[in-house]
Amino acid sequence: MTLQWTVVAGILYLEIGVVLTLLLPWIRPHHWRKLFNSRLASSISKFASVYFYAVVAVLMLLLLDAVREVRKYSDADITTEVRRALESDAMIHMRLFRSQRNLYISGFALLLFIIINRLVTLISRTAALQASADAALKQAQSANQAAKTLMEAGDDEALQKTTKEVEDLKKKLRQAEKDRDAMKKQSENLQNEYERVSTLLNKKEAAGGDKKSD
Repeated sequence: MTLQWTVVAGILYLEIGVVLTLLLPWIRPHHWRKLFNSRLASSISKFASVYFYAVVAVLMLLLLDAVREVRKYSDADITTEVRRALESDAMIHMRLFRSQRNLYISGFALLLFIIINRLVTLISRTAALQASADAALKQAQSANQAAKTLMEAGDDEALQKTTKEVEDLKKKLRQAEKDRDAMKKQSENLQNEYERVSTLLNKKEAAGGDKKSD
C-alpha cells in the first residue's frame, strides 16, 4: 500500500472510532456541546468549511482515481496492451484487488467524513434544543410559581378587602343601631312629653270647666 492510501486508511480507521464515540449512548449532547464550544474546537471551527471542502475534494479525487484503476483492470479482454505489459494473469488480479480495496477505502472514508459532519451538526442542534427546553421549563416553573404567588397574594388581598368591607358594614350597622336607639329614645321622650302635655291640657280644660260650672 502506497503512502497516500496508508494515510487514507488511517483516516478511515480514525473516522470509524469517531463515529462509534459519537454514538455512545451515555455521553449526553450537552457534554458534546461543551467540547464543541471549547477553545480548541472554536479555533478549528473558524476554518471548518475550508477543511471540510478540502478533505472532501481530496477524498473525491482518490475515489475517482480508484474507480479509474478498477475499470482499468476489471476487464482483461479489452486491456490487451496492459496484459502484454504484465508478466502474468495473477498480477492483473492483484492490481484489480488493490484498486478495489482503494475504492472501498476512499469511498467509505468520504462517506464517514460526511456522516461525522452531519452527526456533529445534529448533536449540536440537539444540545441547543435541550438547553432551550431546560430554560423554557425553568421559565415555566418560575412563571407557575409566580402565578401561584400572585394568586395567593390576590386571595389574601381579596380576603383582606372582604374583611375590611365586613368591618365597615359592622361599623355602619352599629352606628345605625345607635341612631335607631337614639331615634327610639327621642320618640319615647316625645311620646312622654306629648302625654304629659296632653295630661296637663286635659287637667286645665277640666279645671276651666269646673270654674264655669261654678
